[in-house]
Amino acid sequence: MENFARNHEADIENNASQEKLLKDFAEGIQSKYNIVMHNSQRPLIPDRIICCVNPELREANAAAYRPKFVVIGPLRCYGSILEHIEMQKRIYLASFLQRAEKKASLNDFYELIKDSADEIHGCYEETYCRSWDFLSHKIRQDIVASNGRSELFIEMVLVDASFIIELFLRAFSKKGRAESDFFFHEPETIYNIRQDLFLAHNQLPFFILKALYELAFAGNPDHPSFLHLTCHFFGPYYNQHTSIQDIISPSDCHDRYRAKLEGSKHFTDLLRTLQLPYSFQKDCEQSLEAGQVKGKYLYSAVRLREAGVKFKVSTHRCLLDIEFNQNNGELKIPPLRLDELTESFFLNLLAWEQRYYPHETLIRDYIFLMEYLIKSTEDVDLLVRKRILIDQLGSHNAVVTLFKKLWKHVTTMKKNHYSDIFRKLNAYNAVRHHSWIAILKLQYFSTLWRGVATIAAVVLLVLTLIQTICAVISL
Repeated sequence: MENFARNHEADIENNASQEKLLKDFAEGIQSKYNIVMHNSQRPLIPDRIICCVNPELREANAAAYRPKFVVIGPLRCYGSILEHIEMQKRIYLASFLQRAEKKASLNDFYELIKDSADEIHGCYEETYCRSWDFLSHKIRQDIVASNGRSELFIEMVLVDASFIIELFLRAFSKKGRAESDFFFHEPETIYNIRQDLFLAHNQLPFFILKALYELAFAGNPDHPSFLHLTCHFFGPYYNQHTSIQDIISPSDCHDRYRAKLEGSKHFTDLLRTLQLPYSFQKDCEQSLEAGQVKGKYLYSAVRLREAGVKFKVSTHRCLLDIEFNQNNGELKIPPLRLDELTESFFLNLLAWEQRYYPHETLIRDYIFLMEYLIKSTEDVDLLVRKRILIDQLGSHNAVVTLFKKLWKHVTTMKKNHYSDIFRKLNAYNAVRHHSWIAILKLQYFSTLWRGVATIAAVVLLVLTLIQTICAVISL
């Protein structure tokens, strides 16, 4: 009887244990289902969404899309988050609040983000809150934010946004910057931070940064506009003849370009705009036509030179302002500096452009053209000698590899904004006497001494011929 009671109790405990396991399993399934349903039903903002870069692109070169120091925003695309950087962010937050205390308080900024939380939340493909356990020194960014009104989400946006604004202010003016400032003490640190802030998925929406800045400093003559501040920080990537000051200053002649910059979705979008030809910005309705590209698109730089094309470095600063004069055969290309950040810079612009500007693929078309020109180290050598390429990668092989990598992840399209240049180059190449003249110059007049030697040989030949004719006549 006693054994029966024990067995009965064991059965009850076993059943209870199985029921608990089943309940936990069901709750886990339900929780994952709720997350999936939340993400599928959450309204998105198509023209301002921030999302992780395509996994296939990240697998090919994850480092190009991954921040080295500063993680910004709620996406979960990062392997680790540095604790000392998060500490520096909060130091910058305190400094920002101190700057703004005459006009706005911490509570004002909290309310602004809270009121905009749903719009901010809707900008992202996925949202995970960042939490920091001071005692265990662990930082996590894997807590799903079901909506933008969670305290952790608001805190994350405030810390990241305040850090960016304070960073820009210290970069603009040394006022308020200590000599031992963590981000400015070593020049390469701010260089790396600037890279982190142009990564396509390491972003905050531009509108919330601007709103927080204006809440703190609007109407203050000692502080420039947020657009001015941003363009100054990313000045090394500004490629226009017109100065930033002229663009920012109230003027009707720059109003469209300024409006496009003001309407940037985030920093990656703004940097792409800064690369585009000013003529494209000024009148988008009459932008470059994406013509049909047919047949063999283009020959390499060396092949084009053999066909009589003369490479010239353009005086234009905008990389995309490439011109070909069919009358004199001059192909003018603006100078391009190649360094360790070039690949990451273009890959992030390409990732953003291919997803959000499928009909305005000027960055992609530029890479397409340059990749066709650069097929070998001889092509690189030619373009370096013509000062079109400024090679800081260390070897010409590295340049060839760079453009192959860039083009590897670009979707090939039948239309290209440089199709007219392709057509003219191919037509110029088809005229035989252009290549004859080019070969003559390359083989016999490529240097001063070779030219002198050629002329001397021709003169000697002519004199010998005359002497022979005279000798025959005298007979």
